[in-house]
Amino acid sequence: MAKGVLLAIVAHPDDETLGCGGTLALHAEIGNTVKVLCLTIPSEERKEELREACLTLGADEPKILKDGNLKDESQTVTGISDAIVSSQPQVVITHLGYDYHRDHRLASKLVKEGVEWAAHMTTYSEPWVVDRFLQMEVNTLVPNPHVIVDITEAFQRKMEALECYQSQLAKFPDGYYQRFTQLKAQLRGTQGGIPYAEAFEEEPLAKNSPFYKHRSTKTLLKNPE
Repeated sequence: MAKGVLLAIVAHPDDETLGCGGTLALHAEIGNTVKVLCLTIPSEERKEELREACLTLGADEPKILKDGNLKDESQTVTGISDAIVSSQPQVVITHLGYDYHRDHRLASKLVKEGVEWAAHMTTYSEPWVVDRFLQMEVNTLVPNPHVIVDITEAFQRKMEALECYQSQLAKFPDGYYQRFTQLKAQLRGTQGGIPYAEAFEEEPLAKNSPFYKHRSTKTLLKNPE
């Protein structure tokens, strides 16, 4: 089986676990490289929680772009595109563009720009074109998922990673996050005909920019014989 790189780019610590933790753990288990770029870190406590969660999921040491709040600025886009070029992911996962959380919506916008700029040969001597761009559901649900990933074998690790975020779980003593995460995974599992799953929207990526190294194709088949 061919190995690759998955890069999750998230607004805050815990988004990677809630949105795609099972998918990350699953791919790490079968030998793929899994990376997490967190755009903001509110506190040292949450930084340590992020590191512990990534370790639990089998991801590499997470990269943190900046402390403080997320802002719509060119430096953030550059940081994202730099991370994409350096890690060379086949798949980038981030937030929904219509998520209820303002930071999540902004992250989705900035990541899409970063994916675009990472492929520009005028920006990088060795640009990188991402194959697939997936948007995950954290608390806002995808109405009609394009991709459902069977995370049954990795579900327990997702829940263990969630327990790393005690600072956030404490906000809901009734176990809201744990119950919501399990029920969401069961819902998507039912849709996919398996016990537990995660759902994503997939957005097609432009491949014909005048600044791309390769701007055309001779076949519509991804892996022609």
